Amino acid sequence: MYGLVLEGGGAKGSYHIGVYKALMDEGVRIRGVVGTSIGALNGAMIVQGDYDKCYELWNKITYSMVVDVEDDEIEKIIQLKLARDDLRFVKEKIKEFIGHKGFDITPLKRLLDEYIDEEKIRSSGMDFGMVTVNLSEFKPLYMFIEDIPEGELTQYLLASAYLPFFKAEKLGGKRYLDGGFYDNLPYRMLLKKGYKDIILIRTHAKGITRRLVLPNTNSILISPSGDIGKSIEYDRNRARENIKMGYYDGLKAIRGLKGQSYYVIPKENKDYYLDFLLNIKEVDIIKLQRILKLPQAPYRRSLFEDIIPKICSLLSIDKDYDYEDILIYLLEKKAEKCKIDRFKIFTFEELLSEVMDKRIPCNKELGPFNRLIEKVDILPIFNKDETILEVANIIFGNDNQN
Repeated sequence: MYGLVLEGGGAKGSYHIGVYKALMDEGVRIRGVVGTSIGALNGAMIVQGDYDKCYELWNKITYSMVVDVEDDEIEKIIQLKLARDDLRFVKEKIKEFIGHKGFDITPLKRLLDEYIDEEKIRSSGMDFGMVTVNLSEFKPLYMFIEDIPEGELTQYLLASAYLPFFKAEKLGGKRYLDGGFYDNLPYRMLLKKGYKDIILIRTHAKGITRRLVLPNTNSILISPSGDIGKSIEYDRNRARENIKMGYYDGLKAIRGLKGQSYYVIPKENKDYYLDFLLNIKEVDIIKLQRILKLPQAPYRRSLFEDIIPKICSLLSIDKDYDYEDILIYLLEKKAEKCKIDRFKIFTFEELLSEVMDKRIPCNKELGPFNRLIEKVDILPIFNKDETILEVANIIFGNDNQN
């Protein structure tokens, strides 16, 4: 069974929930959870066996559920849609913020009281730990559930997530700071417990993340494949998108799916991709030589010695990647241009069929600088995306797939 590590990150924590759903669906068993800040809060609900309640919470999350603010006014500030009366409101809120030395987090306290069940966590039989910083004693605290006094779990969860812009107050007579300021991804807590199988879910939020050193472990690192927003973006629509991304990123990690932005089932027969490349017609190889500003050479030799390395350079991928990775990454670029929904598990053929009949015209209008570049024998680096699209149109054209 695995230990699960949840990185802090405020509103980015919705991503954890999607990944955990994928782990459940794939039958991955979790024996212990540690986290920092929102990672600790999500982890508590996972340990108490209330995933559905946690999912429900993130699906309806708003700013006012965390701090004492008006959601519509926060949205106006974020979108800069402020009328004169709105500016007066903002001015008053700033005065209130300064006067109280921070945001009132009474709503967050109510959330913890409503959603956290300390008895369930203590009786779960699972390890559960968190990180906070004791400002009163100037020391970090790594605490497992057995280290926390009975009846004080929600206080310590709040301490793990206590940000500097929250209203200054003491918890149990002491001041605390969000654990992300010391260790935002506390995997070492599990190592000290003897865990060898560890899953780490990143958010890449601001904070101190210790260098990953996981010797002699079976570790799986799961990171967002796209933008999951800002740590303060408590928006239900963003949360729902993050959950969806987390779910597919989790499936990708567990099933070993391929792709950077799409999710492609790997081929058992690796010769498939070599045969795919060998099927590119000579006339199209010549087109690729011209587009990529490469010298003429025998077409098969040019394909493997010149064209493929140049494509790797354009895609910013290592030349040591295999043909499967190269073709999938190139196909993804065209799929993105075609605006094909990425949240689906594809075979290579399925994704290919989605893009083959959607030839997107490249921008042929050249400015003075690009006209000059066209006259010399170098690749126009400022037109890289257009070049990639042209290459994809040729390689994945109907003529080459007959």
